[in-house]
Amino acid sequence: MFIGRVVGTVWATKKTENLDNLRFLVVHPVNLNKAPNTDIVVVADRLGAGPGELVMCAYGHAARTAVGDTDQSIEAAVVGIIDSVDIDQAEVEAIEKRSAGSLAMNNDGRR
Repeated sequence: MFIGRVVGTVWATKKTENLDNLRFLVVHPVNLNKAPNTDIVVVADRLGAGPGELVMCAYGHAARTAVGDTDQSIEAAVVGIIDSVDIDQAEVEAIEKRSAGSLAMNNDGRR
């Protein structure tokens, strides 16, 4: 799963039959610091998320299950509209520090 911000919608008048009556959004994934990543993802939406909202999205089988049809031709779907996110910034920084330290030791050839 990932958290992202809705940045647009996708309109497709011609699509495979199993995608009829499905709405599609353009979602920009965000990292734990709420900064945007560089990629965007097109996701199916049955919950009615709108531009600017934070959403929780699932990939693969979980996404297809969320929209109610495991045979649908989708790869990602909105599974929740987020009201708030509470992040312990000190914990995030500690994790980043440990990760950076681990990478530095690996680059020096020591472990």
